[in-house]
Amino acid sequence: MVKMSSSYIKDTEKLGDSSNFVTWKIKLEVILDDNDVLEYVEGKVPKPLKNAPIPTKSKYKKGEFKANKIRIESLKDHLLTYVGKLKKSKGIYDKLVGMYEVNNLNHILSMKNQLKDIKMNKGEFVQSYVMRISQLRDQLQTVGEPISDRGLVLVTLQGLPSIWETFISTISNNDKFLTFDELVGKHTQEENMMISRGRIQKYEEGEPSTFSTQDKKRKEEGDHLVQKIFP
Repeated sequence: MVKMSSSYIKDTEKLGDSSNFVTWKIKLEVILDDNDVLEYVEGKVPKPLKNAPIPTKSKYKKGEFKANKIRIESLKDHLLTYVGKLKKSKGIYDKLVGMYEVNNLNHILSMKNQLKDIKMNKGEFVQSYVMRISQLRDQLQTVGEPISDRGLVLVTLQGLPSIWETFISTISNNDKFLTFDELVGKHTQEENMMISRGRIQKYEEGEPSTFSTQDKKRKEEGDHLVQKIFP
């Protein structure tokens, strides 16, 4: 018997574009499974023959209806017209997955490029800089593309301007390779020292917002390391 459940996807979690496709797919499959209709979407429940018993036909019809109801309530309105003509729950699901899996690859590539090219902005403090890096890391983790601690450390260091050259050299020459969290801790400590010495203020007020020739040279030297992590 098909169970009735109110555990549908919230309005804020409905599928609207490729940015939340992976999380939508995971949650939808859990809800479908909880309602005993996941197999309808997967095409594992064949349509009964014309001469099948009425209870068998009725069960199939209710299962298809339930699967479609859950699916419809998981989509934002503009997608309903896209799949509106499809009647089978499997056909609808396959069309959405086919469309967004391709778009999701583009989204993943975009996020990886953003992380690879991230830079500390003029006047930006450590907390803001590492927050931007962490957000991209978490988004990639969500779509099944985790970034290693080593990769995050290299990206963080490579995105720093020349005022951090001494700090970068100290970290790079350390016998122990720091984790991302350890790097953030040391980065914050160094920032506090630079503020107390007035170096951060000088950087904010006097240095140009573009990266210097020294920064660009260091970036070119580090590109081959980052390319190993972001092929």
